[in-house]
Amino acid sequence: MSDVKEEHKEFMTDEDFDQEFFKNIERKSNIWKCIQCGTCTASCESGRWTALKTRNIVRKVVLGDLSVLDDPDIWLCTTCYQCYERCPRDVRPTDVIMELRNYATKRGNISPNHRAVVGYLKNTGHAVPINDEVKQRRVELGLEELPPTLFKFKQEGDDKDLKNFEKYMFDLPPVKEEEKEE
Repeated sequence: MSDVKEEHKEFMTDEDFDQEFFKNIERKSNIWKCIQCGTCTASCESGRWTALKTRNIVRKVVLGDLSVLDDPDIWLCTTCYQCYERCPRDVRPTDVIMELRNYATKRGNISPNHRAVVGYLKNTGHAVPINDEVKQRRVELGLEELPPTLFKFKQEGDDKDLKNFEKYMFDLPPVKEEEKEE
């Protein structure tokens, strides 16, 4: 038996991240310009009703705190871009959150609700399932039972772009063990 305990690091350095992580965050957001003024959090409509504190998320990234990738709050952002529009330093916090979501998803951490939306898109082409009542109303209005989607064009010629889209959009990592147990 080994007496060596594996070290748990809550805060990590650049070397602990995927090499592209900080490059992508900086390229998409100007995160190092953040002065922690709180305008993003004060502007956040979602933050009025949820635990989302945009400023705290940005601060954790700047400090190299990887716990932000497991924080369910990154999935509370509605991408309204109010923080982006009001930031006095052009930090683009919404883009920070989007990049965090991408990175968290690669690590297997995705909100169950977001995972469900991806499943709906993959199976039906719609982000929200369309029930029989909605289908009936559409027909009564003289519309097709289902609105057209990207999948409508599968039979029409080359679908190489659609295959690329499917590969990147629908290739989610398996559900983390903690999620399965809940």
